[in-house]
Amino acid sequence: MSTTAKIPPITMSKLYVGNLPTETSENALRQLFLEQNLSCTSILVKRGGYAFVDCPDQSSADRAIDKLNGFNFNGSPLVVEPSVASGKKKPESLHEVSGHLYARTEIMRAIEDVLLLLFIVKLCTRR
Repeated sequence: MSTTAKIPPITMSKLYVGNLPTETSENALRQLFLEQNLSCTSILVKRGGYAFVDCPDQSSADRAIDKLNGFNFNGSPLVVEPSVASGKKKPESLHEVSGHLYARTEIMRAIEDVLLLLFIVKLCTRR
């Protein structure tokens, strides 16, 4: 018997917000959207300086991209673009690795993590 996972419907209004200062909270990001007169339905801030933001519709998402991409937020220029899951054409800043799309910063973080692990293994195996 084969079980097939249901794929959720593609939402055209999900945004990726990157280059966030590490101390950014969901409330701080929501406040930024309010101050810029932009609407969002939910915000999920992830460790590593990025977040996903749901907008009520595509025009709201487009306005958020226009207003906030490159916006200086607490000393960091934001990267605001459609989320890869939104089904839109991949932005130029995304790269395909083994069939998955990643932002350049995600690839660099993964490489740094691997190098750190290799360094730790090397230290632990020294005699």
